[in-house]
Amino acid sequence: QLYEGVDMGHQRTGLITYMRTDSTRISEAALHETHEWLTKYFPNQTPHTPIRYSVSNAAQDAHEAIRPTRVDITPDEAGRYLRGDQLKLYALIWEQFVASQMKPAVIRTLTADIQIGDGIFRNSASSFIEEGFYKVIRLAASKEERTSHYLPFEKGEMLLVEKIESEQHFTQGPSRYTDASIVRTLEELGIGRPSTYAPTIETLIERYYVQRDKRQLVPTQLGKIINDILSKNFPEVINTGFTAEMESMLDKVEEQKIDWVSELKKFYFPLVDKVENALNALEDMHGVLDEKTNEKCPICGRPLIKKLGRFGYFLSCSGFPECTFTKSVPLAICPKCGGDIVPRVSNKGRRKKFYGCSNYPECSFKTLYKPTNATCPKCGWFLVEKYDKKTGHYKVCINPDCDYLHSSQQSGDNSGE
Repeated sequence: QLYEGVDMGHQRTGLITYMRTDSTRISEAALHETHEWLTKYFPNQTPHTPIRYSVSNAAQDAHEAIRPTRVDITPDEAGRYLRGDQLKLYALIWEQFVASQMKPAVIRTLTADIQIGDGIFRNSASSFIEEGFYKVIRLAASKEERTSHYLPFEKGEMLLVEKIESEQHFTQGPSRYTDASIVRTLEELGIGRPSTYAPTIETLIERYYVQRDKRQLVPTQLGKIINDILSKNFPEVINTGFTAEMESMLDKVEEQKIDWVSELKKFYFPLVDKVENALNALEDMHGVLDEKTNEKCPICGRPLIKKLGRFGYFLSCSGFPECTFTKSVPLAICPKCGGDIVPRVSNKGRRKKFYGCSNYPECSFKTLYKPTNATCPKCGWFLVEKYDKKTGHYKVCINPDCDYLHSSQQSGDNSGE
């Protein structure tokens, strides 16, 4: 919306440049416009010449960096025409871009080492000598950060111990990835592009390779098995350096430094053999994720088995292929007719996945949000999981007339908000 244009009274105005890029390149016109504006309003914090940043070899440099289209449209001015979430995003882009063209901050840090017996305890305080780019950073620099701090004692002064607080800590293993940390890791390794990060995470979840546990991404048993098979059979492909190596090779092909046919042969024929080995390994894994159930097949009376398919778990007759009975594992109870809510796929367009009542077409209830195994304590309808940056992952009642919300930060209580 900021890119496509916002109604600012007289006309629709695009406030930012194209956003699907990780480039740091800035056009000369934008550099000079920003430098002139800063010289006028922040002369003491503006360098003599515009600052030009080097572009990473891995950057998607077809477009310049994300920046405001006009530096003179400040967040204060744009705020009259933007919604809350739009203004927060625009202020972040505007402030970070403008700050990147200002002098660095100069900060005085004072550190005191306090000796107690054989131990050394350290305290520090800091204050601004020159604010530099912090003059325009309102989101990142809190009031406390702008306030001068000092240490209330002098060098060599004898101090009295009021109390000692001790805590026991144990070494913790590395934390599981969150959406933010896995994106940060992909960026550091040069894998993917900003436009591919979110779809990659959603694909892992949709295919049941990982599940969200509060904010963490936890691998499922299926995910662990797939990872083991791929890592064992395709070590040259399933590694963090493969993407960078492939892009380097494609660049050389484009520059006609190597022959693409010979390179494709080097890659293809060994891959065919490894795919064959992997398929044999998958045959040995057949049924490893199947779970026995106490339900009986309504057609032949044999036990039903819980299996994992493309669209989630389902029940299948153990007598397959003699008996082909299957049914979806219900994710929730339909609040309209009491039927089962199961995953379905639209027959139109891009065959988008949704969740609907098993009694369709008699019952047309459906939702795009995946049901959870929790029931609303207020109205009895089922809860679905949603996400936003402010709240994180949270469960909310599917009933449009119910306001129940349960965030992942809540410690197990079922109080509504």
